[in-house]
Amino acid sequence: MSEDFKVDVIDFKALSNPTRRSILEYIADMQWVTYTQLTEKFELKSGPLYYHLRQIKRFVYQDEHKKYYLTEEGKKAIEIIQGKNDKKVEIVYREKEEEHRVFSIGKFSLAKFIRFFAKNPIHTIIEFVILAGVSVYLGVGNKILIVGNFVVTLEVPLWLAYLSLLGSWLFVGVFSELIARFGYKKKEKSLALLNVSNLIFLPSFLFVLSVALAGLASGTTVVVPSIIMLILHGVFQIWSFLVIITALGEIKELSIDKSALIAMFVSYSQILALIFILL
Repeated sequence: MSEDFKVDVIDFKALSNPTRRSILEYIADMQWVTYTQLTEKFELKSGPLYYHLRQIKRFVYQDEHKKYYLTEEGKKAIEIIQGKNDKKVEIVYREKEEEHRVFSIGKFSLAKFIRFFAKNPIHTIIEFVILAGVSVYLGVGNKILIVGNFVVTLEVPLWLAYLSLLGSWLFVGVFSELIARFGYKKKEKSLALLNVSNLIFLPSFLFVLSVALAGLASGTTVVVPSIIMLILHGVFQIWSFLVIITALGEIKELSIDKSALIAMFVSYSQILALIFILL
């Protein structure tokens, strides 16, 4: 008899689903498939298909060209499913893994937004460079500095404004990655997390552009009242919090509690950095 095949009870339950078994058999027949092929073959929307793929992640992997292949465990599972060998299947019981969860308010969630940019990094890079370049330039002209997910009234040289933005982006992405990697042993997709972390700046960019356009339209420098700035900082903070939590849930597959804890550390660290700069 060939070597026994051990299957965790969670994986065994995942394979009990006929759609997931069909996905494995389809990949086995085709050697490799793309995400589009899977959606067309099984007539599934992105959400349900992505869920099925997560449930069988031990048996399927995606390479750098976005093609899905069977892992060695996946090949063994197919042989067992199709009865092509006499391996003895041993069910190994263990505690249920923490479910991959994404924060949502009712039907509102940033999951699709984060997922799109994580899978299409070129979009993020191009749009971030354009928005960052224009926003920082206009911000300096209006004495506005972007620091993390905050905007402050401060006159600085253009090079320092760009350096502040770059440092803020790297800080959020790298700090979140380090906590997830060393705190929770989540080492996969580090570049994807760094890529989507720059989305926290989107409200700040839009704010700076709005102020600059309003100034051009009126022919004067627009002064935003302190109370409005305070409200906007709260909005920016909430946005940043949701982006980080959702990114950690989608990319690192952490629970909401763990993602929120990392987001809290990152947010408070940005506040301390801002206080240090203003002092």
